[in-house]
Amino acid sequence: MNRNIIITGASSGIGEALAFEFAKRGYGLGLTARRLNVLKSIQKKIKEQYPNIQIEIQALDVTDYSKIPVVLKKLTNALGSLEILVANAGMSASQAVGSGNFEGDRATIETNLLGAIATVEAGVQIMKKGKSGQIVGISSVAGFRGIAGAASYSASKAGLSVYLEAARNDVKEFGIHITTINPGYIDTPINQKRKVRPFVITVEKGAAIIAKQIEGRVFEVCAPVFPWVILGTIMKILPGWVWRRIKVR
Repeated sequence: MNRNIIITGASSGIGEALAFEFAKRGYGLGLTARRLNVLKSIQKKIKEQYPNIQIEIQALDVTDYSKIPVVLKKLTNALGSLEILVANAGMSASQAVGSGNFEGDRATIETNLLGAIATVEAGVQIMKKGKSGQIVGISSVAGFRGIAGAASYSASKAGLSVYLEAARNDVKEFGIHITTINPGYIDTPINQKRKVRPFVITVEKGAAIIAKQIEGRVFEVCAPVFPWVILGTIMKILPGWVWRRIKVR
């Protein structure tokens, strides 16, 4: 039986790398992003490597919330079924609080949190009819604590993780599995300007790790697991007075 996956934000970074990784694993692909021309280029490259893979593409800005269910239904119909949906589309326009960057903060929240919520809701509406499916939210270890200089990004990812935790219980009656992935530093445009990127790994390696975790149907996990499961636990339990002395810019 063919397995199909839809990935939002597939024109760069983790989303693009996941598209190649799941094509390698034999999945049919539904890819969305704002830049259709970039998606067409990615579609062509994947087809050159994996000519037997079905790849459907649609332009989508996840802040155009009413369009999300329409696009996901189109892709599902074109693919024939939907087994996995990855809410990956994200951005970071965060700056230090007090820098007058409200518009960047709003864009970050609207994309990373509200866009992901709208994507999950649309996916549930499709999957619950078949009483099966898996929805994956790409969150971040940055959501474990408030990161100086990236307050709105941390808030968006913390909010997404908590939302997914609640959604997990809401949708289990429909046979839908919710997976939360918390990437550490994976080398993508979203973090390449940061001065400090501890334990950074290539996007290709990150995508391979995440794909394996998705196929393992975990509930929530760091990517990679080590060292981030340890560092993440430390981040969560550090007293506030210690955390306030830490600046990760």
